[in-house]
Amino acid sequence: MRKESDRVIAVKGVSKRVVDASGELAILDDIGMHVDAGETVAIVGESGSGKSTLLGLLAGLDTASSGTIHLLGQELGALDEDARAALRARGVGFVFQAFQLMPHLTALENVMLPLELRGDVSRRQAREQAHALLERVGLGSRVSHYPRVLSGGEQQRVALARAFVTQPAVLFADEPTGSLDAATGEAVSALMFEMNRSHGATLVLVTHDLSLARRCDRVITMRAGRLAEAA
Repeated sequence: MRKESDRVIAVKGVSKRVVDASGELAILDDIGMHVDAGETVAIVGESGSGKSTLLGLLAGLDTASSGTIHLLGQELGALDEDARAALRARGVGFVFQAFQLMPHLTALENVMLPLELRGDVSRRQAREQAHALLERVGLGSRVSHYPRVLSGGEQQRVALARAFVTQPAVLFADEPTGSLDAATGEAVSALMFEMNRSHGATLVLVTHDLSLARRCDRVITMRAGRLAEAA
């Protein structure tokens, strides 16, 4: 039985509402969940069910309208934007469907960037760590290439290297294989899980791909902004 202290994410009574021309819209309604250290969790559901909104709240990229979210022992609602950014820099990695690489930086520079922004290692150390991870994801010969000349699978492998270069406690992945063909997506997902295991990170991913979701320890299903099922 895991203790509450093992939880890296704890969510209680979280709702997210926005106001548009038609009035107030509830995107998330009374969400409660937790994720333990080292766990792999998939969030699935139809488009518009609130999956990506929930992921953004868990990562502190957005704020809840009500309820509380604790990430790595910190209540996100009690932190300002700068403090949330500092928490992410210390303990969080991201992988996105659209890769989100900086187009004017090489593969090596993209992977170095989180270390340089954090500022606790020298540029030489950042370069060495980034190069080692690019070697690990099979891109040792592509370190000086810019994103525009890399395939989708190569760009996502650069994104994986960037996500893990800071040794994050938690990795958030939003449709990490959504822009890739089936074979490339399978290769990238296998690499993501292998790297996650070797780094001992907690993984929370949003996906439409049920085969990818089933590789996780637990699958959470969302419907119309509510948790419909947790297995």
